[in-house]
Amino acid sequence: MQIRSQSNLYTGNTNSALRIKQPVFKGLLYVDSRTGMPIDSWFYRDTKTLKSAVTEIKTTFPSGAEIWDFACSNGEETISVKSLLESPKYTVIGYDSSISALKLAKKGIYTVFSSWYDSFLLQKEKNSSEEKFLQEKFYGMMEEIQPPAFERHINNKTAYFNIKKFYHDFQEKYFRVAPQKRKEIDIRKGDINEIKHYRSQNKVGAIFFRNALYQMTGNDLNETIEQRKYFASRPMDNKKEIIEALVNKIHAKLENGGVFVIGDHIKDHLFLADRNLPKNEVILFKDTPFFDSGNSKHISSSDVKLFKESPLKRALEKDGRFIPIGFSKTSLDYGGIKIKVPTVWKKVR
Repeated sequence: MQIRSQSNLYTGNTNSALRIKQPVFKGLLYVDSRTGMPIDSWFYRDTKTLKSAVTEIKTTFPSGAEIWDFACSNGEETISVKSLLESPKYTVIGYDSSISALKLAKKGIYTVFSSWYDSFLLQKEKNSSEEKFLQEKFYGMMEEIQPPAFERHINNKTAYFNIKKFYHDFQEKYFRVAPQKRKEIDIRKGDINEIKHYRSQNKVGAIFFRNALYQMTGNDLNETIEQRKYFASRPMDNKKEIIEALVNKIHAKLENGGVFVIGDHIKDHLFLADRNLPKNEVILFKDTPFFDSGNSKHISSSDVKLFKESPLKRALEKDGRFIPIGFSKTSLDYGGIKIKVPTVWKKVR
């Protein structure tokens, strides 16, 4: 497993529901000190999207392709994608701009623990057929280890310690990429805004950028006070321009037939309206369920103005550049039901 520094940049689910109901643990709090953003991740997050993307990659690029995974955190998603692609014909490169996340990636030790989204990886029985399939892929990529206590860092500390306190039969295991697979996983410091500079003029087969677009646009519907302070110094009223510029860069970097993969979180699909947006492009939400009004650290949920049409969807569909080919459901409820959203897009022109 390779961790690249800045000097190397320019080189030419959820598959099952959270298994506990009481208490509810909301923390994913290994937080980047600069932005205040959680760098949470887990293996096989939103498996439906991952499998749809991987199937398309294999079909379109049977001879192999390079895959880029931006906002990859400590590498759990990058490893998940690689384990599903399997063949060494596919090179998967993870990029993240968070120093905290990259420190975890450099250690290369991954924790799987009870009652979390990927805890099925610990089980030998009672798994669904899909979970057994993912477990087989995981153990084909990873090996179990027993690291010393000082090496046991995790990216979702609050959930870990709360669950550990609550369950007497708490289990945890530690893993690293198996030695024979380490050269197939490459994690680097990188920012998707600089995508046009990476790897010279080479084009790629797929670009993942899941559940992170909100950081570029200040679109976190559950924005904390710390995050709001960070976003306050950045432009908040040009989401369409930011997103259009990003989609242009992604379109230019993808091979024909390549795929762009976004997240299933609602903040990749609903966007807080810019203040200068015409009234006919705005929809007003009152008492929207996308906020935790009981938490004083979150902004008020009253009279929330949103884009009537997603600026990301509009940018992707512009001139027929991309079409949606894979779908998932949002990770937050809307009116008591889940919303089906496009998460895998194919470049067609």
